[in-house]
Amino acid sequence: MSSGAVEVFDAATLAAPDRFDAWQEAVNTAFVPLRATLHGGDLATPALPARSGDDGSSAFRGVVRSQDLGAAAATEVAGGPVTVWRDRATIADADPGGYKLGVQLHGYSVLTQDGREAALTPGDLAIYDTTRPYSLDFADEFSMFVLLIPRDRLGLTPRQVAGLTAQRISGRHGLGALASSLLTGLGRQLRTGGVDPDPRAVHAVLELVDATLMRRLEPVEAVPTADVVFAGATAYIDAHLGLPGLSVESVAAAQHVSVRYLQQLFAERGSTPSSWIRRRRMDEVSAALADPAQAVRPVAAIGAQWGFPDASGFARAFKAATGTSPGEYRARHLGPAAG
Repeated sequence: MSSGAVEVFDAATLAAPDRFDAWQEAVNTAFVPLRATLHGGDLATPALPARSGDDGSSAFRGVVRSQDLGAAAATEVAGGPVTVWRDRATIADADPGGYKLGVQLHGYSVLTQDGREAALTPGDLAIYDTTRPYSLDFADEFSMFVLLIPRDRLGLTPRQVAGLTAQRISGRHGLGALASSLLTGLGRQLRTGGVDPDPRAVHAVLELVDATLMRRLEPVEAVPTADVVFAGATAYIDAHLGLPGLSVESVAAAQHVSVRYLQQLFAERGSTPSSWIRRRRMDEVSAALADPAQAVRPVAAIGAQWGFPDASGFARAFKAATGTSPGEYRARHLGPAAG
C-alpha cells in the first residue's frame, strides 16, 4: 500500500463466483493473512461464495478501503454474513506483529480471543492482537473500521494489551465515545478522498487510543493529555459539522475545558478552532459538490447540510475559501451540465 493513497476493492466489480475469494484476498492484503468462511460454515474449511434467491443470482458482496497513515493503517471492511479467523498456521505464514482496534460501524459481531468474547454493536470498540489466534463472526451484513497499529506504536505493554483483548469498550460514554466518534469519522473520510496522514494528527489519534485503553486498566479519574483533548475536539467538530450553532464555545464545553485552553491547543498546531470548523465544512461541501451521485441536489441544500443555512452567506464563504462559486466548482468537476 502506497503511503497516503486510498486503495479500494469492491467485489461487485467481479463475476459472482469470484467475489468471495477476491474479497478474502483483499482483506489479507489490507491486514494480515486470515481465513474466512461464510457465516455458519466450518472454520476448518473455507466456503465458496454464498448464493441466495430462487434464481441463484445473488452473490457475496464486500468492500475494502485501506490507507497507510504512516504510524498506523486505516481500513474500512464491509461484507455479508461471514466468519474470519487467524489461526496458528496463518500466524506462522506471516506475523508482522500488530494490534487491531476495531469499531463496529454497521451490523453486529462477536470477537473471540484469549478465552474471551466481545459482542459489538454499532459504535462499540475492541482491541485484538494479530500475533495470537482470534476470530470475528458477523451474522449479517456489516461494516467495521479497523486501525492496524504496530506493537511499538502503542503506549501499552504486550502484557497490558493481553488483559484487554476481546473486551467490549462502549462507544456511548467517556473516552470510548470520543475514540468511537473520531475513528468513525476517519472511516467516513476513507469514503470521501482519504484521511490526512499528517503525523501530528495520527499521533493524536494514537494518544486517544492509548488513553481509552489505559482507562480500562486504571479506572480512576485522570487529567487527559493535550493530544487527547485536541483529538476529542476535532472528533466533536466532525460529528456536529452540520449544526449552524457549532461554535468554539460549544466545542470547549464538550471537552470540559476553557475556550482559552482550546484556542491554545489549536494555536500550537497552527490553526484556530474557528478556522478548523470552516475548513472541515468546506472539505465536506467540496466533496459533495464533486460527487456525481449528488449532482441534482441544489447547491444551497448542500450548504445547509454542512452548517451554512443562508444561501448567499454560503456562496460568499465558499468563494472566499476556494476562489470560485459553488456552482462553478461543481461544473468544473462534473461538467457544464451539472452547473
